[in-house]
Amino acid sequence: MKGVFALCFHVMLLSFQAKAWQTVRNPFEFIKPPEKIHPVTDCMHVTSEEGEFFFKKTAPIVATPKHGRLIDILSVAPVMDVCGLYFVTDPDKIVEVSVKHVDVNCDLGGLMAFVDGWELNGMYFPTEQDHPRSMEQRVEEFCNDPKLWPFKPVRKAFRSSQNAALMQYRIPISGSFVVSVRYIRNPDPCNVMAEGVAPFYTLENHGKRRNCSLTAVFPAVMSVVSVDVGERKDGVSYDCDRLDAADKLDIGGSTGLDSTHMDLSSSVCGKSGELGPEQAIFCGTSTVRLISSGRYANQARIAVRLAEENDIPLATVLCDMRRKKRK
Repeated sequence: MKGVFALCFHVMLLSFQAKAWQTVRNPFEFIKPPEKIHPVTDCMHVTSEEGEFFFKKTAPIVATPKHGRLIDILSVAPVMDVCGLYFVTDPDKIVEVSVKHVDVNCDLGGLMAFVDGWELNGMYFPTEQDHPRSMEQRVEEFCNDPKLWPFKPVRKAFRSSQNAALMQYRIPISGSFVVSVRYIRNPDPCNVMAEGVAPFYTLENHGKRRNCSLTAVFPAVMSVVSVDVGERKDGVSYDCDRLDAADKLDIGGSTGLDSTHMDLSSSVCGKSGELGPEQAIFCGTSTVRLISSGRYANQARIAVRLAEENDIPLATVLCDMRRKKRK
């Protein structure tokens, strides 16, 4: 009997120790903090915040004045507006978007798309000539197909190539989605969307044959803080397009995101550590593009600030800044 009691006591002791160990272990376990929740209310929503973003659209009930009865929205022509969540973060980070929930019906004209970069009025940042991936690789569309059974929820994750990305959506009748966003360090930034007022932005090719760009979606005053581009090391030239230089820093502006054929303010090459003159770009989009042949390790630092009315005497490029209405 004593043996049985001793055995029971030993079992109880082990059980108590196990429970006690559990209570001791819990405080050391990593507990992921809850993500901040952001409701999406604007069709064009620009943000630099992390967390969860959710959108929901319900089908309204429309009253017909003639008969005084209610009809379902399905009998009304749907509005096919394309909206977007525009993400932008620090120059040395990329955007990671995880799709946690999607209720967007393909058959009703609903569609979502992740864009590696920004799109506006059919124009893209970065441009095709500046981006390492093709446009087909940069845009991925998805929606819910109600014909598939059993129903499989959409689970997708995307990462951008630069500090800007876009989640587009078209929900004509009803639907919802939830996406989680975080920003990850980018060891080799190339294309940069100016997210705000920074002391300066750096563009460098790390000896690679590629284009790198800095884009500000506002009229901007730009100046070269320092430059080391191309073969020339005994000074700097602001007219390198006429010199037909393979490596150069083009500064200019355009009315939209597509800066492929931007109006040129200057074309810089050479080496200098002295602050260059301010160039006011009065355009909807202001761009600096570092063009590199791969023969040199090019680097440039650019200061950017918002152009104001008193900067008009500094204007080097004037664009027609009347924007077309977004479709």
